[in-house]
Amino acid sequence: MITIKNRVENFPNGMFEFNSSQDGRFGWFLLTWHPESDPILEEIQIQIKIDLRNSDLGQTSKVEIESWLREFFTEYHWKLHAALRKTSLKEKGISLFLAVMFDNELYTLEFGRMLSGLVEKDTIRPAGRMWNNFHVKSLDEMQMLGLLESDIPVKPRRIILPENQYLIALPSVFADQLMQIDIDYASFSSLLQPIFEESNGCYLMLESKSKLAAPKRTRLKPFQISALVIILLTLLALLYMQFGNRWFESTSRKMKILLTSKNRLNFEQIPQVLNIQSETLKRQLQKIERFANQPARQIKLTRSWLTDLEFLITAAPAFDFKNIYIASDNNLMAYDKGSKKLEWKTGFDANIKGMSVIRGNLIVFLDNHQMVCLRSADNIAWTMPFSDKILARQTFAPFELSSEEDPRINGSILFVPSERGIYIHDVNNGEQLAAILFEKRLQYLSDYDSYNNCFYAVVADEVHCLVLEILN
Repeated sequence: MITIKNRVENFPNGMFEFNSSQDGRFGWFLLTWHPESDPILEEIQIQIKIDLRNSDLGQTSKVEIESWLREFFTEYHWKLHAALRKTSLKEKGISLFLAVMFDNELYTLEFGRMLSGLVEKDTIRPAGRMWNNFHVKSLDEMQMLGLLESDIPVKPRRIILPENQYLIALPSVFADQLMQIDIDYASFSSLLQPIFEESNGCYLMLESKSKLAAPKRTRLKPFQISALVIILLTLLALLYMQFGNRWFESTSRKMKILLTSKNRLNFEQIPQVLNIQSETLKRQLQKIERFANQPARQIKLTRSWLTDLEFLITAAPAFDFKNIYIASDNNLMAYDKGSKKLEWKTGFDANIKGMSVIRGNLIVFLDNHQMVCLRSADNIAWTMPFSDKILARQTFAPFELSSEEDPRINGSILFVPSERGIYIHDVNNGEQLAAILFEKRLQYLSDYDSYNNCFYAVVADEVHCLVLEILN
């Protein structure tokens, strides 16, 4: 198994994060760095950590990991590029090292100035890109994440880390200093201390250790296993006959609804419950109650981009991980989220009334009483007749955005769409937290894109990408 030998991070220049399974056989290690010390780096680097934690990296197998890394970071490069270009940073790119662990195997990625190497006796052997003359590379050649307005090459590397061997990752400016000193494997950790003691640098050192021997378990005898199986089947049969109809799932769901429907203890009730008379203490409790129930310290709904189309949009946009789907009468168009280029276009025999993406499948509802499941422009999974008339969404009802859909939110916030804008309110006290106004009428509004933290709004003949910015 692979463990953390040592690490140094100087936030916000550098940030370290890791996650692992309970048995220690799977995990990932993240190290990011930037030469500047702008406070905006705090929000950007925390967002990188949140997005990686919220991804499905933990459910990805060893067979799929290289493909997953390419797809995720190719897409994430564009998301980070959109965020960095709005900042005042001189270097609008992030240096990043990621290592995904499967037992003693690592799949690593290096971006920007981040380098990695294997410590062997009295030398360091590069584990990814070459260290020599790296300082003469231009910013374009360093492949910084989010810097260039073009796709970034993503090249995962597979490393088998032998037992009791080190892997180190650090920015190239400190790697140059490390190459100038004599390497001693036994005291390698202490050699790093003077380099990072009074700097804004960071580094991560991993070590491969032998797997702990699992304690022997007492094996059950065949007749004991048979008896347990018979008892278990008997109990399951009795429970099913007694309750049936998914009683456990239904009861747990009802309990959740019951608990969440209870109102929170507000400030007016606290003094009565605790029999508090002091006005000073009451004012302090009021401040605490206001802070505790606040969904976020600062919320903004900003326009990331808008596209003026030459045709009339007739249904609310839908989206998946890669594309945005736009409907105009009987035509369906798929646009790439990153480049905004038209990927494909197809037509139907009737006008489109609505769309929905369910488990990766695009369901299109037509006004000729048909439902069509589309996987691509020329790949129709199924077509199903629908007896009643399908209604298009005409009005915008207020809706809730909870922490389940966006972990950055503490609790829930309320969205109130109107003809000329969208307003965000605190559910607890009704306070308006943010708003965005339009010059023309709001026609359609998509569901919440929890990966890109945004909505896609149709205003007249324009598509607006509205990003939800949250500072906690």
